[in-house]
Amino acid sequence: MFKVKVIDLPVFHNGKRYLKDDTLEIDKGHENPSIFEVLEEIEDNPFKGVKEITLRKALEDAEIDIPDGASRDSLIQLLIDNNLSI
Repeated sequence: MFKVKVIDLPVFHNGKRYLKDDTLEIDKGHENPSIFEVLEEIEDNPFKGVKEITLRKALEDAEIDIPDGASRDSLIQLLIDNNLSI
């Protein structure tokens, strides 16, 4: 996803009208340099906001060994490495 700014002409996106200098989020592939200025690329993180205890529970349910003292980021990496989702 991208955070973009409307350059000149108003645009409609997902049923809403955006005027010049308005910002919005669009999917990759929809960025058009004649319509939008890309402000930043937004990382699509399916684990954003998921609590550590939930990550641990998902790994335990899948019978994945969790190293002692594993950080939240380590737990997320274990989920990714084992093709698991929440």
